[in-house]
Amino acid sequence: MKFSEQLKKNADPILQAQFQHPFVKGLGNGSLPLEKFRYYMIQDSLYIVEYARAMAWVAPLMPEVKNIISMLEAAKQSFQIEFMLKEQYFEKFGISMEDALKTELAPVCKAYVAHLFRYTRTGTLSEGMAAILPCGWVYIEIGQKFTQGKKIPDSHPYKSWLETYAVPEFREMVNWWFDLLDTAVKGQPDSELRRIQDIFIKSCRYEWMFWEMGWNKESWQP
Repeated sequence: MKFSEQLKKNADPILQAQFQHPFVKGLGNGSLPLEKFRYYMIQDSLYIVEYARAMAWVAPLMPEVKNIISMLEAAKQSFQIEFMLKEQYFEKFGISMEDALKTELAPVCKAYVAHLFRYTRTGTLSEGMAAILPCGWVYIEIGQKFTQGKKIPDSHPYKSWLETYAVPEFREMVNWWFDLLDTAVKGQPDSELRRIQDIFIKSCRYEWMFWEMGWNKESWQP
């Protein structure tokens, strides 16, 4: 079994827990309160800026120039797609992207970003890939779960969100990332593989916590 397949197998309980989270279920069936989605989208805008930076920091760690270029292009395209999606919803909410980006990062968002930066700014390629992969993996799994074999009505408030993460291009990108990670860990001892897996699992847990943050509209206390 490939290392990446083992990662996904071990992280599957966390993925299943996300499918069952009320925020994610509400996204899927359209029942999620708009104020919770609004909060989440603002925080996710802050997050995606930092996530794009994390992707860009991983790129120079790749030994092949073609992969460096592809990774930087993926960061650019993902950033643009995310911002187009968010601006579409922000227009409905009556807020601008500029105002959204002035918001303070919530505790979980800030902690997740710090986790990404720890392994992408000064880490190895395998560390960096393990840190950033769960975000892409989780979102395409959610997008596929709620769209595959289904016709989402135009009245569904989160149709654009769901369909964005169900596009084949996102799946192809994440599959490529898993291939890069498999190549990067070849020949590494079991102790190192366990450490890389821990990084991946922690990012998966942060993904669950991000939904929880949105559901509770988390803020700094006191």
